[in-house]
Amino acid sequence: MTEADGGPVARMRVTNQGTGMLELILEPYGSDHWLRPGETFVVVTYGFGDGNPFEVEHEPAVVTVQLNGHGYVTDLLGDEIDCAHGRPETGEETTA
Repeated sequence: MTEADGGPVARMRVTNQGTGMLELILEPYGSDHWLRPGETFVVVTYGFGDGNPFEVEHEPAVVTVQLNGHGYVTDLLGDEIDCAHGRPETGEETTA
């Protein structure tokens, strides 16, 4: 099933309102997407059946979204954002 098949689709915005980088992890894929301060991404999931589309966990500087279907991350225009987008270089400061 794909989103184009007309199955259920859910979208959730994630905005970094902090002063440092925010890591968004998409499970079960383990993909990481890094938001700069003020940046917003959209998590899209489809094919989740009758259940809840997302489960969200928050830790300092990390948000983990567990998809209960298939999914991906986009910007506000709907363009898909690849894994490792914005990932800091090793040793680079990620929090304020």
